[in-house]
Amino acid sequence: MKSIVYLMAMLLCSKMLASCANMNSVISAPKDAGVSRVYEEDHELVKAAVLASMQSLNINIKETRQTSDGFSITFTKTISPFSWGEVGRVLVNKNDSTTSTVFVHSKKRLRTQVTGADEDDFEKSIFRGVLEIIERDRI
Repeated sequence: MKSIVYLMAMLLCSKMLASCANMNSVISAPKDAGVSRVYEEDHELVKAAVLASMQSLNINIKETRQTSDGFSITFTKTISPFSWGEVGRVLVNKNDSTTSTVFVHSKKRLRTQVTGADEDDFEKSIFRGVLEIIERDRI
């Protein structure tokens, strides 16, 4: 009986660990994954606004780099009493000389996690911050 309970517990743990998201999950996602918004502003201004907006959030920016897909910012949110943490990527694509598309993509580290920030929470916070910064820049 004990061995059956032990085996069931091990299977449950391995299933939970196998469904965990990590940084590779979001980095390797399609470039258009997540929620997007188009900005009709200078590309460099949009990049700076996205980065500044993200720096005001309670997240850890892990890497910023220029890729063939655009300007990529990867981030994590650490484990808290209410969450196993999240991982995410923000991609700033230059469409042409006057427009850029920003994609916000994130995943909860544990798929069965009910609490914690989700993609909608991150995109609302980031896009709200970008809009505030761009509007301030216009004044």
